[in-house]
Amino acid sequence: PARLPLGLRARITPGRAWNAALAAGLVTGAACFLYQWSAGLGVTGLSNTVSWGMYIIVFMFLVGVSAGGLIVVAVSELVGSHRFEALNRLAVICSATAVAAAAVSLLPDIGRPQLIWKMIVQGNITSPLVWDMVVITAYLTIAGIDLWILTRPEPRPKALRTMAMVTLPVAVLVHSVTAWIFGLVVARPWWNTALLAPLFISSALVSGTALVLVVTRLATRFTTFRPPANVVPDLGRLLAWFVAVDGFLLGAEILTAYTSREPDHLNQLNVVLFGRLAPLFWTEVVLGLVVPFVIFVRPRLRVRPALLTGAAALTLLGVFFKRINILLPGMFEPLIGLAPGVPGGRPGQPFRPDEIYLPTWVEWGVLIGIAAFAATLVTVGIRRLVARV
Repeated sequence: PARLPLGLRARITPGRAWNAALAAGLVTGAACFLYQWSAGLGVTGLSNTVSWGMYIIVFMFLVGVSAGGLIVVAVSELVGSHRFEALNRLAVICSATAVAAAAVSLLPDIGRPQLIWKMIVQGNITSPLVWDMVVITAYLTIAGIDLWILTRPEPRPKALRTMAMVTLPVAVLVHSVTAWIFGLVVARPWWNTALLAPLFISSALVSGTALVLVVTRLATRFTTFRPPANVVPDLGRLLAWFVAVDGFLLGAEILTAYTSREPDHLNQLNVVLFGRLAPLFWTEVVLGLVVPFVIFVRPRLRVRPALLTGAAALTLLGVFFKRINILLPGMFEPLIGLAPGVPGGRPGQPFRPDEIYLPTWVEWGVLIGIAAFAATLVTVGIRRLVARV
C-alpha cells in the first residue's frame, strides 16, 4: 500500500505475502481438524442420511485433477511428441500434489483417523475402498519416481518411456476405481451406471490439464519459468477436445436416465435438472463447458493468455460442481422412502424424508487447510524443481 513506509513496502513482496497466506491457511485447517477430531463429526453438516459431504467431494475432485497432468505427459512420451516436454516437471508436481491432498482429505471424513491403520491390516479385498487405497498409493509412488527421473541431470529417454507405459494404465485405474466406489452401489440408482468410470476419466483429463495450464500461467507470471510460447495455446487446443468428450458423456448419461422413465433414476435426475442442485448443474454446463469450449476452440481467443487462463479456471470450477452433482443427489434421495423418514442423528433433529446438507464452518476451515497444503506443495515444487522466484 502507498501509505506504508518505504522500507515496509519493500519487505512486503508478493512472495512473502503468498507465504503468509499459505501459513494462515495451514494453521486454520489444522485448528479446525483438531477441533473436529476432539468433538466428533457432529460439528459437521453430515448426518445419518447425508453421510458423505464436502470432504468426499474434494477427494473426488483432487483424484481427478491428479491424473490429468500425468496422462498428458505419458501419452506425449508414448507417441514420441515433445510438444509438452517443457511442462513435464510441472505436470508431475501438480499430479503428485493433488493425489497427496486427496489422501489427506479422507482423514477428516473418517471421524477417527487414528484407526486408519486398520484399513491396511484388516482391509476387505473385495471393497472398492481398499482398491482405491492401493491404486492411490501406487499412483503417488509412480509420480515420485517420475519426478526423480525428470530431475536427473540427463533423464534417460528409455526410463521415461517405461514410466509412461506404467503411468497410463494406473492413471486410468485411479479414476475407474474411484468411480466404482459409487457405481457399484446398487441401492443408489444415480450412481449405479456403467458410464460413471468414463465420466470420471474424461473430467479428470479436463481438470488435470486445466490445472497444469493455470499453474503454468502463474509460474510464468511470478517466477523465472519460461516455457515455449506455443505450449499454453496447445494445451488450450487439447482442452477443447477433452471438454467436448466430457460434455458428450454427460449428455449421454442424462439422456439415458431421462428417457428410461425409471422412477428412482428420474427422481434423482430431477434434483439435478430442476431441483435444489439445478443452479450448480446449469452453471457447470454454461460456465464449465460451453464458455470454455468456445474459447478453447477459437484460435484468436486461445492465444490470449488471460482469457485462456480464465477459461481453464472455469473448467476447474465446472468439474468441481460436477463432483457435487454426482455425490449429493444420491444422498438427497433416502434409501427408505417411508414416513416419517430418517433421523438426522443429532439431538432434537426431527425425522424427515429429504435431509438437507450444508457444510459448517468447521468443514470450510478444514478445506482451507487442504487447499493451503496443496498450494504449499506446488509452490515448493516449482521453486525447487522448476524455476527460481
